[in-house]
Amino acid sequence: MTRSVPLWVGRTDDTPAPARVRARIIARQDGICACGCGVKLGMAGEGIDIDHTLALVLGGVNDEANLRALRRPCHGSKTKSDVAQKSIEARKRNKHLGIKAKTKNPLPGSKDSKWKRLVGGTTIRRD
Repeated sequence: MTRSVPLWVGRTDDTPAPARVRARIIARQDGICACGCGVKLGMAGEGIDIDHTLALVLGGVNDEANLRALRRPCHGSKTKSDVAQKSIEARKRNKHLGIKAKTKNPLPGSKDSKWKRLVGGTTIRRD
């Protein structure tokens, strides 16, 4: 069966999905939360959030195929896991590029410290 309407694509990453697209997404899921909890959307006055299946920060796109409807509590936990994954990806990328964050309190005598310990045991300031 072919689609009767074209796939919605946001102009930018910040463009929210219009109401007609939100309705199609909820209908596509039969009104059930997409996280796998099996709870009906909108129960007990909970809000319905539209979420990216693959987060934008992890390389996802802002189009209808990448959107899904979640209950507000499920959306919060998914966003938390997305942020954690983004942090891991950034650390891996920085390590690959040789970028290292300076520590606030480096160990005395380490390369990040402003003090240098010589072989003879004396300590001098790095300049």
